[in-house]
Amino acid sequence: MVGGLNNSYEGSVGVFMNGGIEGTLSRLRMSSIPVKDIANQAWCEKQMELYHIYGMKLTKPMQAGSAIHEDRQKIAYVKLAVEPVTYPDRLYKTAYENYMGIKNLGEKGICREFKVYGSINGFKVAGQIDELRLSGGNLVIVEDKTLRRGGSPSSRLKSDRIQVMLYKKLVDDTSAGLYTYENFSYAYRIEGMELSESFRKGLEELGITPGILRLNAIYKRMFEELSRLPKASSALELRYFERENGRQISSIDVEYDKAYIEAELAHSMAYWSNMREAEPVPESEKWKCDICTFFKDKCRVWYRG
Repeated sequence: MVGGLNNSYEGSVGVFMNGGIEGTLSRLRMSSIPVKDIANQAWCEKQMELYHIYGMKLTKPMQAGSAIHEDRQKIAYVKLAVEPVTYPDRLYKTAYENYMGIKNLGEKGICREFKVYGSINGFKVAGQIDELRLSGGNLVIVEDKTLRRGGSPSSRLKSDRIQVMLYKKLVDDTSAGLYTYENFSYAYRIEGMELSESFRKGLEELGITPGILRLNAIYKRMFEELSRLPKASSALELRYFERENGRQISSIDVEYDKAYIEAELAHSMAYWSNMREAEPVPESEKWKCDICTFFKDKCRVWYRG
């Protein structure tokens, strides 16, 4: 629905059967919407769409940014030391690392690379929070971004704010029982999924208890642990790092604004619901085209050559 949000979770799969919605996701070769894509719609929706149609060329700045994220991941990230083979294996790995991350949060007050799930207007939505931190009895959500040397966060602040606010919305929905294991299981069809024999054997060799060796069991445990976490603070944090050396440039406090994020989501969902085409940047922001890999080739909206 345009102009508002429908957070009806139980009917989410039914909405996916709608031809228009299913067609949009099929066109972009996606089964769910990443939080990053919703944020990138606020930077340039047309660019976000073209990335999915033609693929993303991994640039040196992107590689440098990924290296910084990987380095910071080591601060507090419990990686499962068994390589997944199948899709159910990968789902299990995510849930187990989340589960261990929650334990780390309770013991050390911090965890990294935390996967969150939810539903917006019937669409599956998923994202990965860079950092969760306990502070003053509250759960603080932190998103890390990288910039080139001399870069300023101001140019991308809108999309970054949307991303970190959407993370809080997904966390809040889970905490409030609006998005539960049952919703996740129904949307991802995990009941009946079996782990590969080699992956399961690896889990057993690690000494993982039999009670959480099945896919549905680990997700039930994960959602149980999530429901016990403190309420997510309305004070969110954006941290910016220099790509070249990983030095922190700045930290920006973002106050969660429910009305603002819901208005932004209503606009973005109109695209995913196939109610409108992808929008290019307005003329006042066509400077973004100069740093877009699709400019002059796949996108000529503001090209005057």
